[in-house]
Amino acid sequence: MESYDVVIVGAGPAGLNCAQKLSEAGKKVLLLEQNKIIGPKICAGGLTGQDLEYLKLPDNILGHKFNKVTIHTPLQKCKIKLDAFSICTIDRKDLGQWQFAKLKKTGAAVRTKARVTKIEKDHVIVNGTEKIGFKYLVGADGSASLARRFLGVKTDIIGIAIQYIIPGNKYKDFEYFVDSSLFKAWYAWIFPHKDYVSVGTGGDPRYVSSKELRENFAKWLSQKGIDVSGLEIQGCPINFDYRGNKFGNIFLAGDAAGLASGLTGEGIYQALISGEEIAKSIIDENYVSDKIKKLLKEQKKHHRILNFFIKSGELRKVEFEIIIFWMKIHWFLKNYF
Repeated sequence: MESYDVVIVGAGPAGLNCAQKLSEAGKKVLLLEQNKIIGPKICAGGLTGQDLEYLKLPDNILGHKFNKVTIHTPLQKCKIKLDAFSICTIDRKDLGQWQFAKLKKTGAAVRTKARVTKIEKDHVIVNGTEKIGFKYLVGADGSASLARRFLGVKTDIIGIAIQYIIPGNKYKDFEYFVDSSLFKAWYAWIFPHKDYVSVGTGGDPRYVSSKELRENFAKWLSQKGIDVSGLEIQGCPINFDYRGNKFGNIFLAGDAAGLASGLTGEGIYQALISGEEIAKSIIDENYVSDKIKKLLKEQKKHHRILNFFIKSGELRKVEFEIIIFWMKIHWFLKNYF
């Protein structure tokens, strides 16, 4: 049986980052990816300032950089100017291929079209027949994680995001739309990329069903005059039900661990950090991750804000308007006094 120090399932941001850090430390690593190409994933592709600071991406793979964000409510809009170009868009294939290029320099073993069909305590089965042993396993296999299911870790809190990818560059602004009557405590977005735009929304199926979400999204698209005829709607789950990331010799990273934000849907930064921190924990069994604790603190804060809006019910309409109005006043005072 072929065997490795660490087998990593899933070549997303978490898996690629974890594999790179482990391989650089001299570990024998195998990264398994079920798809033929590393990188592509259904994702709006928004990166925040902390993503950019961590990754230090070259400009040529970025979509657009933004130094302001526009937030809309049914009654008003607010343009928030940022201190710098601290938000950008990126195609997930480009991000994955950039990370993959860095990983290849370390000598780590990478296999695509390698679907893990079964997990045991010391080995995995790939493509139904091939047995591969490990000392440690890292499940970086997304919200529908097989590693998480093998461990018996429940997932009770999971969101869903839907989007259309519209060819062209008609839209120029990075925009959010909050409308309680359509999206409840969540929002719709318009994120421009180089040659296409992601237009989407999301929510929690416990409070807005997939059917209702799609119907309300279609209504909003019609109101905005956004033509999606002939385009395929895309959807993906977002796991924000964190219940731990270390289970003996098996770790969970990124969405598999449930580290995404239920409020914003952001998960790339959490994936990158958890991948690196898990690598450090494997390299040094006594390592304690303060960064994971910080991620969890931020996630809990997001949960509290989200739960507040969920419980507000019809009052959300007023709350959103007050918040946006306060942001406009704050911007005015900051810039003119």
